[in-house]
Amino acid sequence: MKQLLKRIINIVIDVIVVLILAVSVLIVALSLTTKSSGVPHIFGIAPLSVQSDSMHDTFDSGDLLLSEVTNDPYYEYKVGDIVTFPIEIGGVETYNTHRIVEVIEDESITYYKTQGDNKNTNPEPDEDLQTSASIVAKYTGNKIDGLGNVLSFIRTQLGFFLCVLLPMIIFFVYEAIRVILNVIAYNKEKAVTEAQSVINNAELTEEQKKRAIEEYLASIGEKQSGKAENEPTVQTPADGNNSADSSDNA
Repeated sequence: MKQLLKRIINIVIDVIVVLILAVSVLIVALSLTTKSSGVPHIFGIAPLSVQSDSMHDTFDSGDLLLSEVTNDPYYEYKVGDIVTFPIEIGGVETYNTHRIVEVIEDESITYYKTQGDNKNTNPEPDEDLQTSASIVAKYTGNKIDGLGNVLSFIRTQLGFFLCVLLPMIIFFVYEAIRVILNVIAYNKEKAVTEAQSVINNAELTEEQKKRAIEEYLASIGEKQSGKAENEPTVQTPADGNNSADSSDNA
């Protein structure tokens, strides 16, 4: 039962480690792809966290959108497409995701007028027009409710530490302890094997062999802890009567 419980704990820990590594790789990949395409993405799919209710009821604050990266100045959009484009709020550049409500053709340039679906917060279209060059992604229609806040938190310094670095530190400490315990167990098993080999070659009774092994292991433990004054040895007797005496004085 003890071995089964230990095996289950090891499996759970291994699964947690795999998840942590996957999250770490995801965050690193998102950071690297942001520089190349302007929006974080994995294999062309950008996971975007919704920060407001401007698109309610299509999606809400806290949802995670799965959008297709379309950072292409020649990409053609149409009315009804939900697109993501950079905006500046309070001097900080972020992303806004709204629906295209009108396509405006102006000579060789096509402009797109956008507006949030929530008419209570967005009664009028957005002031700035967008172009294919400014739009970075198009909503695919797929979302994960509530996961956007989790991803946003993990991408912060505190979230990365709590969700990635701290569990990794705990895991490495655990693995170090497990390695030490395995080494101790291996040395103990090796000592038993060596003692058993020596004693089996001696003419002792089963009780005497058992006692000799116990005394040998005890001496090994004292030696490892630094408490033993003299290194004990297991003597091999010459005959049956002397065997009992040597084992008692070992």
